[in-house]
Amino acid sequence: MTNLFRAEKVSGKLVAKCIETGSIAPEGMIRDVQIRNAFKEKAVLAVNPETGRVTRLAGEIFNRTNTKSSPAKMNFMQVVQKRDPKVMFDNLERFTKMVGKGIQPSLLVTGGAGLGKTFLVKQTLESLGLKESIGFVHFKGRATAAGLFLTLFENSNSVIVLDDCDSVFKDADAVNILKAALDSYDTRRISYLSSKPLKDEDGIPVPRSFEFRGKIIFISNIEQSNLDEAIKSRSFVADISMNTTQMFTRIKQLLETMEPRIPIAAKQKALEIMQELHGEFDGVDINLRSFIKAARICAMGFDNPKSMIAEQIIPA
Repeated sequence: MTNLFRAEKVSGKLVAKCIETGSIAPEGMIRDVQIRNAFKEKAVLAVNPETGRVTRLAGEIFNRTNTKSSPAKMNFMQVVQKRDPKVMFDNLERFTKMVGKGIQPSLLVTGGAGLGKTFLVKQTLESLGLKESIGFVHFKGRATAAGLFLTLFENSNSVIVLDDCDSVFKDADAVNILKAALDSYDTRRISYLSSKPLKDEDGIPVPRSFEFRGKIIFISNIEQSNLDEAIKSRSFVADISMNTTQMFTRIKQLLETMEPRIPIAAKQKALEIMQELHGEFDGVDINLRSFIKAARICAMGFDNPKSMIAEQIIPA
């Protein structure tokens, strides 16, 4: 049986490594010049064990002829881009319920703006009987490490929704606070050590450490690849990123229930116009927010709704 080798660098030295076993070819089996040429051309070296003859095979040919024994792995992003939006949002609802019921301490929701992430999360929490400002709290905007510590302290038994508070992911102190809050230990104790004690809005000093029993749902427009790995590893992750095809599918799925006061005919007209504009212009803003604008314009019965919608959903 012919032995196959690839040219690789090991500890800075160029060697021939057996593809099947990972062992390095004995000295003298393959000449150095053959290894160098194979490395340069990304070729595979075949050694006949009976004759010792070394043959160089093109890497592309080897990969094509060995697909049965070494099948190429799937690219998960290709799967993501074909997902049914309804399934994506159904899964987001399930994850949110698990956090709301205390099964999971945190959820990280990512995806572009105007997809309905915040609406679904809040609607799901309310379906569990949690009322805003009582069972869960919703914060939106910039947050410092100190502000985050105070927020977690004041809501240490609640579900906390941090919506577009992306500054916490860029602050090392804030990330460390979140790691402590989301740990899998039975007791999650958060500390903030400073020369002066933090004070609440009434000027009352708060403890330097406390036990956090709450849950956190992050909602962000930042791509997951740019988020802290420690936060992702401690959380359920729901990526609601959608391409244009998926976004149009999502709008169709919500056509009857979204904006119920607008006649269905007007919403269908708005969808048709958005599809036309997408086919004619670059950079058309396709999301639920832009659809709502378009539907409201169509509902008013203007003579030239297409032009008016274009002004609203095509960036200048």
